[in-house]
Amino acid sequence: MILFNIIEKLDRTKFEIGVVISHKGGDLIDDLPKDISLFYLESKFNLWDKVRFHLGEDVMLNRLKEIQNKFKSDIWYINTITNALFLKYSNHFSVFSFLHVHENLYSLGGLSIKETQIILNNVDHFVACSDLIGKQLSSITNKPRTIISSFIDKNFIDSCLLDYTKPAKNKIKIIGSGTICHIKGVEIFVEISKLFSPLAYEFVWIGKWSNTGYSEVLKRKISSNGNSTIKIINEINPQDYIREISSADLFLSCSREESLGLVMMEAIYCGVPVLATHSGGSSLIVNDQNGKVCFDFRPDTLAQEIKVLLNKSFEKSAMRKSISQYDCEEEIKKLEVLLAKI
Repeated sequence: MILFNIIEKLDRTKFEIGVVISHKGGDLIDDLPKDISLFYLESKFNLWDKVRFHLGEDVMLNRLKEIQNKFKSDIWYINTITNALFLKYSNHFSVFSFLHVHENLYSLGGLSIKETQIILNNVDHFVACSDLIGKQLSSITNKPRTIISSFIDKNFIDSCLLDYTKPAKNKIKIIGSGTICHIKGVEIFVEISKLFSPLAYEFVWIGKWSNTGYSEVLKRKISSNGNSTIKIINEINPQDYIREISSADLFLSCSREESLGLVMMEAIYCGVPVLATHSGGSSLIVNDQNGKVCFDFRPDTLAQEIKVLLNKSFEKSAMRKSISQYDCEEEIKKLEVLLAKI
C-alpha cells in the first residue's frame, strides 16, 4: 500500500514508472494512474514451464527479460523482501537495485542463508521504513542505505471522517488490526477479551486470516470457547475500516514484532488511544501523548493496563501532533532526491 501511495505522488515528469507484480489480480491494480506501465510476472509454473525448466531453460529469467525488453528499466525498486529473491537475476541487466525493507530483519526465519546472502550481496541501495530498520541494516551491511519512513494517508482518513459521527453504543469497544498471524499476537488479543464482561465490552479484530495452521487453531479456539466478547471482521472496505477504527475507545496492539506500526498510527490520527506491546516499532510512535507501550505480554497485565488507559483523557490535536514527523510529502521528497542521483 505504501509503495503505491508513493508512486501516485512522485513527480512523474522526472521518472517514467513501470510496476511489475508477481501475480494477476489484487485490490490496488485498478487504482494505478493511467500513465504507469503495468507488467505481470507470473510466478507459477505450468506443466510446459516445468518441462522447459528440466530441459535447462531458466523460465523466470526469460520472463524478466521479456518485461525488461519492453520497458528497459534503469532501476529495480523492490518494495518487500518477499520479492527480493528476483535480485539473483539483476546481473543479467544494466539496472540499479533498491530494496525497500518493511520487515524486521530478525524475523526472516523463512529465508535460507543462501537466499539471505543473495539479497544482501545484490542490492545496490537499501531503503529502510523506519529508524529501527535503519539501525538493523547498519549493523549488517556497509552498502548505502536511506531511511524513508512509512506513513499513513492522512488526507484519505480526513475524507472518510468528514461527515462521520461516532455511533451511540452501550459497550466499551477495543479494536485490533492486521493479518491474523503469530507475529500480530492475535491469540493474546483473544485471551485478553476473555477477561472482560461481554455485557460491558466488545473486542473487534479487523484483518484477513492468514493461510496457516495458526489461523485454523485460532478459529477453533474462538469457537470452542464460545467467546461472545470478540468479533472478527475479515472483509471491509477502506472507508469503513477507518470509521470502524474511529468508533473504538481504545486500540490494542499485541504484536510481537513491528518495523513501525501503521495501524497504530492510523488509530492515533483518528484520536483513538493505543495500548501496544513492546514490538520494536511501537516505541517509535506510541508515547504518553497518545497511549502507552507495555513491556509485559501477559494477558492479565495487559487487561489491567487497558482499564488504566481507558480512564485517561487524550487531546486529539496533541495525538496528531505526536506523529506529525511522519509526513507524506517530506518522505516522497527524500525518495525523489535519491532516485534523481542514479
